[in-house]
Amino acid sequence: MQLQKTIPLSSIYNREEDFSADLADNLDALRVGSFEDSETESNVGTRRADIVAVGEDGTLVVENQFGKADWDHWGRLEAYARLKEANVAVLVAENFEELMIVTCNLRNEDSEIDWYLIQVQVNSHNELSFHHVVGPAVDIQTEKKAEAGYSEFWAPIREADGLFAGKPVLIQNEGWITKGVRGVNISLNLLNHNCSVRLNFVGENKIERRDEVMQLFPESDYNYEYRISPKEANVIFPVLQKGKRDPEHWPEIREKLVAMGTDIYNKINESDL
Repeated sequence: MQLQKTIPLSSIYNREEDFSADLADNLDALRVGSFEDSETESNVGTRRADIVAVGEDGTLVVENQFGKADWDHWGRLEAYARLKEANVAVLVAENFEELMIVTCNLRNEDSEIDWYLIQVQVNSHNELSFHHVVGPAVDIQTEKKAEAGYSEFWAPIREADGLFAGKPVLIQNEGWITKGVRGVNISLNLLNHNCSVRLNFVGENKIERRDEVMQLFPESDYNYEYRISPKEANVIFPVLQKGKRDPEHWPEIREKLVAMGTDIYNKINESDL
């Protein structure tokens, strides 16, 4: 029998920075959520995080290193994740000591951030594989709801007579529901630990269109932030620091998401834009 051999990560990457750049383009391989707009060597105070990305599941921070994970990298990950207000924090390495595994499990018990230790391995064909050593606990009730096929969170909104009524939302798409108005997509977004209303602009004139629409929402009356990528421009209106994993607050989350989304929709719909 000839077993597949593993080789050191450093045998195919000259520097950890090179590995970060490659990983930033293949974040789906980590299986920790949906993230798109990634940045390597992202500034955090006077230091730099290996990877910071944003997407449907919020903000992701990744630290990685060759060989066995050390406490210096763990400490950096903790600091960067909290300063970036991350939803997901990941340490990628080739091995982990038992005490770090225990520590990461404890973080998942007392933190709103989802913490992961992920082992990366390279085989003799220079192929990479990623294995979850530690991840957030999976809620059994959430798993049972997923088997039903449709999102329980969005059901009361979709079944009502309001602006965001519509067909049931599939579990795999339950991060958001969308309503269009005057060429602007308005989405109610539900992440693990926060929720928001997002405006989405695409096309060659996306920035000009965004700036035109945002005249309707003076900073004295609204709290929001801009995000931009090569494909689209977004405006995020934070609603609550509560989300999918806070089921006891779902009624409040639904009420405030719909209220904010409806207010934004009406202002755009009633304007001369």
